[in-house]
Amino acid sequence: MRTRLGAVSEILDLSAMALESKRHWGYDDDFIELCRAELTVSKEDVDAGMVFVAENEIGHVVGFYLLAESPRPELRMLFVSPDVIGHGVGKVLVQDALSIAKSRGWRSLVIESDPFAASFYEHLGAELVGASQSASTGRTLPLYEMRTVD
Repeated sequence: MRTRLGAVSEILDLSAMALESKRHWGYDDDFIELCRAELTVSKEDVDAGMVFVAENEIGHVVGFYLLAESPRPELRMLFVSPDVIGHGVGKVLVQDALSIAKSRGWRSLVIESDPFAASFYEHLGAELVGASQSASTGRTLPLYEMRTVD
């Protein structure tokens, strides 16, 4: 598997992957619609060099993440194609995101996690630092931080 910068030509497919990955956890259509805007990858995100994708050995995109710098360095999105969830793609994406963040001089990444992903981030060493309220659903979400340097 390799990671690379995302391309503008991929934003519709990446946005669809985010929705399908979210749906994988049993969320209904009404909930998915509430989340649609925040699960949409924009041209501006790609143009800013903040979208990274993982490709499998035959060149198919199997996951992606989005970094944001404002107001603080954040792993804003991380989604894996539902057919490869549990096969290590997410771990590769997190490790790549931390490497990119470190190369930009960021000391840590904040992650507003879906509750179903909380144990995944904890397993990879994320520290629970609080909670935040989802702008789209109003749910309370766990807030994690992962350090890029020891």
